Amino acid sequence: MNKIKSLGFVLLLLIVVLILVIARATNKNLFKQDPENVIATQQNGNTISLVQLNNLTSKYIVVDLGSAENYKSNQFKNSINIPFENILYNTNRKLLNNAKGKIVLFSDDISRSSKAWVILNQLGFENIYIFQSLKNNEVFKYKFQPGTMAKLE
Repeated sequence: MNKIKSLGFVLLLLIVVLILVIARATNKNLFKQDPENVIATQQNGNTISLVQLNNLTSKYIVVDLGSAENYKSNQFKNSINIPFENILYNTNRKLLNNAKGKIVLFSDDISRSSKAWVILNQLGFENIYIFQSLKNNEVFKYKFQPGTMAKLE
């Protein structure tokens, strides 16, 4: 009788594991591509400059990833504001799914735009570009000085 109970426990455990595996495999929010390939793709020309944006003849939409308080609707034509923190909300995903043409991601911080690009690309969105501003956001302000606390002997 004791063996039947332990066999029932093992069977129950296997059923739970099988249900979890099926749930994970059918999750629509899983990454679609290998992240290394995505990063390599991003570095090969998925940026767009102001000149290129102004010369676009096809439809596009500029997504400002900043906060709603800092959103300037007149900064770009065809622009909308979706804060980065809300990019995965269903209403925002539907809005981006229904967008015609290119989706240009704009943020004051290019790393935020890059993160949004990777997330949206992995979710299957196509024609996504990162707005490349002319200014260099990453400027080193301090001279490198190695630490004096660690002494190799």
